Amino acid sequence: MFTSKTSTGLDIGSQLIKLVQVQRRGDRTQIKTLGQMPTPRGLVENGFIINPDLIGQELGKLVNRLKLRGATTVSAVSGQQVYTRLLTLPAMKLRDMRNAALYQAISLLPISIEDITTDVYPVRYFEDEEGKRCELFFVAARKAQTENLMETCRVAGLRLKRVEIEPLALHTLYQQQLSGDKAQGVLNIGWNCSYLAVFQKGILVFVRYIGFGCTTLYQYRNESDQGIMGLGEIHCQDFQQASFMVNFVNELNRSLEYFRLQSKGETLKGIVLCGGGARVGGIAEYLSRAIGVPIIAGNLSSCVQLTDNITAKDKEALMHEYPVALGLAMRGWI
Repeated sequence: MFTSKTSTGLDIGSQLIKLVQVQRRGDRTQIKTLGQMPTPRGLVENGFIINPDLIGQELGKLVNRLKLRGATTVSAVSGQQVYTRLLTLPAMKLRDMRNAALYQAISLLPISIEDITTDVYPVRYFEDEEGKRCELFFVAARKAQTENLMETCRVAGLRLKRVEIEPLALHTLYQQQLSGDKAQGVLNIGWNCSYLAVFQKGILVFVRYIGFGCTTLYQYRNESDQGIMGLGEIHCQDFQQASFMVNFVNELNRSLEYFRLQSKGETLKGIVLCGGGARVGGIAEYLSRAIGVPIIAGNLSSCVQLTDNITAKDKEALMHEYPVALGLAMRGWI
């Protein structure tokens, strides 16, 4: 647990690196400082930091500019190299549950257990004919992925105290929109890929990655000789985007069907939309109609206090580029 009054969140994406420091004010979060920089090309791939020394040196410039050297920081591993499973085990101590979950997941993981770091999140305890049981969410990531993140922060001058996964950060940020007993989701449309995370009673129970992101939107725009436009200037029903939207909806429906099979028919009450792709005109309404689930944009105003002098451009950036970094910073108090 953090003892300082402030907490810093670091989100290293394939397109942008975001840093935000927040301070707690009662039940509200006040933003103290924030900034972003382009991710050096070719040094971060699918959430994996290829060269932590070079990334750390570049990040250090942003850290110095924001006067965050030595700041206690929370960051996350992300991408399709983060593996998740929902498992059921006999009820036992959490330490023993971690070992048992790893043993059960060995056959499901595409990499050697010597190359991974893992954690578990209990979902619910129950009793059946086999006795007391626990349903838990299992997460595994490559050791090199977490080690490179730690080295990046060391070089940049940040004190990394916790490494998490992005869906937990987004739940912390949008918890008021995700409250209730029914299953609800968060759809983050990122630069290279997207993911759907599902929560039940505030607990993460499902994550599935979708191999489409904002770059595909730009690709279709470029192929139509229209030039690269800002995502806010693209509408999802532009004819150039038809192929992307059909493919994206198909993948989203596959994710929902997989969740229904895993949860024995459970359906989603709604989905909170975030990420750069949420800028695309009409996308929430389009996806909602296509999959039959209400989709709304992520809302920061219920929990984040914005300064009076914040510009409309900065507010839009907070809504679309900073949710993961903001949520990670807010998890510094958990």
